[in-house]
Amino acid sequence: MNFFDIVMAICLLNDPSACREQRLQYESYGSLNECLFEAQFYIAAWKAENAQFDVKTWRCEYAQQTPPPADGTGEGAPATKS
Repeated sequence: MNFFDIVMAICLLNDPSACREQRLQYESYGSLNECLFEAQFYIAAWKAENAQFDVKTWRCEYAQQTPPPADGTGEGAPATKS
């Protein structure tokens, strides 16, 4: 089983200069290339729940199993599914 992040660049519809990165994580037996196909359905569902945002770009990445620490110590905590 692989964990993937769909990394989206999103902007507020009423303020296109207010942009940020949003990640959706899911698991699949597929490959990174298959994520490119499957991601479209996850993005559509996310957009339906977040109509105030516009998805400008997106890409697939293998999910980070230990995200970088907030305090810069080099010790990360286990990733949680979002």
